Amino acid sequence: MEQLNQLYEQHVGENVFNPAHYAPVLNQHELSTFFQKWLTTIDLAILGELFFEQLENTLPLCGLKIQCNHSDFCFGLRSNNRYNKRLAVIQHDEQVAMIHYTFTRTLVAREWQILQQLHILFQNPLKNGLEYERIKLAATRDNLTSLGNRSSFDDTMHRLFSHAKRQPSQFALLVIDLNKFKQVNDQYGHSQGDKILVACADTISCCLRDTDFAFRFGGDEFCCLLTDTSIDSCQQITERIQQAFKEQDLLAQHGVSCSIGSAIYQSDDTEHCLFMRADAAMYRNKN
Repeated sequence: MEQLNQLYEQHVGENVFNPAHYAPVLNQHELSTFFQKWLTTIDLAILGELFFEQLENTLPLCGLKIQCNHSDFCFGLRSNNRYNKRLAVIQHDEQVAMIHYTFTRTLVAREWQILQQLHILFQNPLKNGLEYERIKLAATRDNLTSLGNRSSFDDTMHRLFSHAKRQPSQFALLVIDLNKFKQVNDQYGHSQGDKILVACADTISCCLRDTDFAFRFGGDEFCCLLTDTSIDSCQQITERIQQAFKEQDLLAQHGVSCSIGSAIYQSDDTEHCLFMRADAAMYRNKN
């Protein structure tokens, strides 16, 4: 056992492990029990939650992080202690994800083998979840700016409304319309117009908090949904965006600015009402 533990300690820090050191520990019935649960979903968040709960009941696991290209999914508590281990998920000789495991103590050799066995088994369901996430992301992102599209805006608005109805909270909507964009587009062509739109999207995103959302609503119109926002903080973000437009080189070069209208959620609002208030405020500011 001491020799096995030495072998474990030598290889436990690697992000990929040597199959020669891998020996099946769980039997077919136990593996089938794990696998059957993973087949119930391809949603990455739910899949990760299932994986975390199963490992938590099998190993001294206290935290799990699935790190992929576009986002991270975290479960439980993670820390920077020495019991953090990571294993890669490989597809066609390329790393598609990295799974970080956090334990309450050092694993013994048998536990390390169980982790390797379950990690291998989990890879195919995870790859299916990653492909689903990629397709879902493509369906909800604007191809040009990489912001959320109209469909993503509608879904996020509906989700914030549902949350506010269940647990009273304030959020705000910003409607942003570009000024002088049409003249630039007509004079310099759509290629330059596309660069302007990308610059606007990047500028807006940089002015938001991590908990806020930005969307390209259509054409040269953008929207932002600001969570847990007061009137004062909404005004601060509005001013920050307008100032950032003035300081962005490409936008300043072409004199492109923006008009912004805002509206704070009220308990008797509908989604349509909230949007119309923000849209009307934007047109008042534009005029």
